[in-house]
Amino acid sequence: MLLPSAAGGEIARGISTVCVGGSEDAAFVFEFAATVSSRSSRKPGGPPGEAEILTLNPQRRVMLLRVTGWTDLIAGTLNLEVAEDVVRRLSMYKPAVCEDAADVVYPEPYAHIPRLRGGYLYYFASIGSYDAIASALIRRAQQNPLARRIEAFSNLNLREALSLSDGDVVDCRVTDEPR
Repeated sequence: MLLPSAAGGEIARGISTVCVGGSEDAAFVFEFAATVSSRSSRKPGGPPGEAEILTLNPQRRVMLLRVTGWTDLIAGTLNLEVAEDVVRRLSMYKPAVCEDAADVVYPEPYAHIPRLRGGYLYYFASIGSYDAIASALIRRAQQNPLARRIEAFSNLNLREALSLSDGDVVDCRVTDEPR
């Protein structure tokens, strides 16, 4: 059963329910647990967060909306801490989108970050907590990724839609098509 969310999208309820926007027979690729955490650049003087980066890169919004079929994209990401092998194992699967580092703009003095990361890989996914599930795109750096961190983009505010706080554990499922 699909329920409206406060963010204007929908979330799926129930273990056997498929996420919004996908088909019930989407092939499961990779499943793992992740822990919700605050953004890594929150410290004063640290690099900008994704909400700011998204405003500097409107082509990213267009690309992610096109590939997912979403009508909206929340500015910002849900940061997830994972086991070290998760980031490595994600690289074994075909991403939904590869974003070239040359296409990504960061403000000075952080303009080197996209080149350091070699661009970004995005994977179709669903993220679940208890009996709520939401569609997402999971992102990791193509090169030099953070060893234990991935980020999730969504058309929903995932913290609100899934009632998440720092330290909560979520189930992530990467699939080969939008969910």
